[in-house]
Amino acid sequence: MAESHGSPWVYKPNSVAAMMFLILFIITTLWHVIIVFRRRVRYFIVLVFGGILEIAGYTTRFLATRDTNNLTFFIIQTLCILVAPALFAASIYMVLGRMILLVRGERYSPIKPSRLTALFVGGDIVTFIIQIMGSGMLSSNFSLGKTIILIGLAAQIVFFALFVALASLFHRRLSRNPTEQSLSVDARRGKKGWRGVMFDIYLSSAMIFVRSVFRFIEFTGDHDSTLQKSEAFLYVCDSTLMLGVLAVLIYYHPSEYVPGRKEIKHMQEGEELR
Repeated sequence: MAESHGSPWVYKPNSVAAMMFLILFIITTLWHVIIVFRRRVRYFIVLVFGGILEIAGYTTRFLATRDTNNLTFFIIQTLCILVAPALFAASIYMVLGRMILLVRGERYSPIKPSRLTALFVGGDIVTFIIQIMGSGMLSSNFSLGKTIILIGLAAQIVFFALFVALASLFHRRLSRNPTEQSLSVDARRGKKGWRGVMFDIYLSSAMIFVRSVFRFIEFTGDHDSTLQKSEAFLYVCDSTLMLGVLAVLIYYHPSEYVPGRKEIKHMQEGEELR
């Protein structure tokens, strides 16, 4: 449904859907806040900030349903919902780096864990900034802003593809020649040990990757494109998938096996795995 002249929306945003996802993102983000403080996993603070951006995005989206001509609401919700997944990705990158250190699998990774984290988190920050710049320009120069967003999304997709390829290579090598530490992790408790953490990484990465591809295709179209004329695509291919990332990481939080960097360093100095 097209909106009236002067409105940045090409359809009338649904208040019920916006409120439903707002509540769900509040619940899942608060849950992650509790996990971060209880388990002292600082590397997941970035993911919490991503959840806060989702909350801000759906809050302003709900407010926009009552004032569809408000350009500020439109830009804020676009920006927050667009860039939040980059922060989810940053936490996933850090999980892999710490997992490699935990199982003493440095020789199985093409890139040293410290460089791996710096490379992918650094790339994530760059794509994050690019998308923010593009979103901020939508009101003044929509065409240029959209182009900049597309560059950011394309870079994010490339980084994610490289990350998954690297994670798969490490997984395959470690499976063929397990380290003593990986066997120790497997023996600790259920949920499939380090392989469960890798499955966590793959599933979360897949949802973010599919979402990024969707947003890239969406932004390549114009206001009359099918993806932009119906908000159902946004809720299915973005909102639901990003909520899924938070839910998966609650059900099987990597911190059950992967502690912070300092704790891993202590373990490598001779302390027993907990």
